[in-house]
Amino acid sequence: MADKTEKAYRALESQTHLQQVMFRYMLEGQHASEEGKLAWVTSGFPVEIPLAMGVTPSYPEQYGAVVGSQKVGPDLCGYAEELGYSQELCSYARSSIGSTHRPDNSPMEGLPTPQALLACNNICGTVLRWYDAISEMTDAPVFLLDTPPIDAEQAPHHIEYVQRGIERLVEFISTTFDTSMELEHLRSVAKNSTTAIDLWTKSLQACKNKPSPLNCADRFLTMAPVVALRGSDYIIEFYQTLYDEVKDRVEQGIGAIRDEKIRLLWDNIPPWFQIFRFFNGLAKRGVVFPADTYTHAWQGSIEGTDLYRNVAELYSNVYLNKGLDAKVEKMCQLIRDYDLDGFIMFSVRSCKRYSLGQLVSKELVTEETGVPGVIIEGDMVDSRAFNDAQIQTRVDALLEMFA
Repeated sequence: MADKTEKAYRALESQTHLQQVMFRYMLEGQHASEEGKLAWVTSGFPVEIPLAMGVTPSYPEQYGAVVGSQKVGPDLCGYAEELGYSQELCSYARSSIGSTHRPDNSPMEGLPTPQALLACNNICGTVLRWYDAISEMTDAPVFLLDTPPIDAEQAPHHIEYVQRGIERLVEFISTTFDTSMELEHLRSVAKNSTTAIDLWTKSLQACKNKPSPLNCADRFLTMAPVVALRGSDYIIEFYQTLYDEVKDRVEQGIGAIRDEKIRLLWDNIPPWFQIFRFFNGLAKRGVVFPADTYTHAWQGSIEGTDLYRNVAELYSNVYLNKGLDAKVEKMCQLIRDYDLDGFIMFSVRSCKRYSLGQLVSKELVTEETGVPGVIIEGDMVDSRAFNDAQIQTRVDALLEMFA
């Protein structure tokens, strides 16, 4: 009989390695800023390009996750609101603007000062205005890589347009940082990126096993290096360590939670301020999340002969840059591939691009797969928009269907 004092979930041993990687990432960002070689980038930006040119990237969205996890989202978002920004604006943007305005009152005194702001609108259109606001506060110039939304397959003229944007990006970085692009260096960075993403993808796919070796919170935390440091050689060791641990769990029949009963899909960014309480709370009821739409977005390779074209193809083809049909198809495929019993869609108040269409998607996914789902509402950083009682009621209603 299991020890009654055991937790419902199992912590990853590779978590210590993750902390070391992210600590190095923070130190590198600070050093790069002091050396005049730091660029802020959006989460869907082709980070391999600045890395190959000797420019260190820093991710404000990841800083927003830190703000959320430390439960100071309302404070930092409030600083931005004092400047006149609406509470309806993306809470990543508000926490970023707020921390730049009031660094002394922010975790880690905010992100290091950037010398350039590199945005790609494949995740949303807010990023350009957000970075324009940061530019006014830091004097860092803004570059936008424009990736028009696609509905189905990418048209050749679409790829050519984005590829020209990549070429202009290289020119912008060359001028701003007095550097140049060496294609051999880009190939090396691309190889590192592909290797890390391959290990990450295999870790995700291992969750098709029963019991699932990873839960949602595990993936949301361990995705950090592949988001921020794709192309860096030292994250490969971390993802090999993670995959080895995941593979070992599968071989031994060990699950991320101790008593797996219900397998669900998660859609959207998590509530960072509730990430452990929410997912570990459900783990106590036998609920595990073997797949989600967010962490599965970090896949693909840019290796090949025509690197700029491959970058254009990969980064304009991301999950959020597609239409509703593609999103529904992705959810249905994950439900089938991971043999899931249902799904939870998190309607994030301030992330319109991700949450748009969820009411329709919910019905379409259930119709296509036959599994039930529920929509809960809240925010990823700003806990003022998160109603615990309402969310619990809706989740309970879903779980009753499996009783």
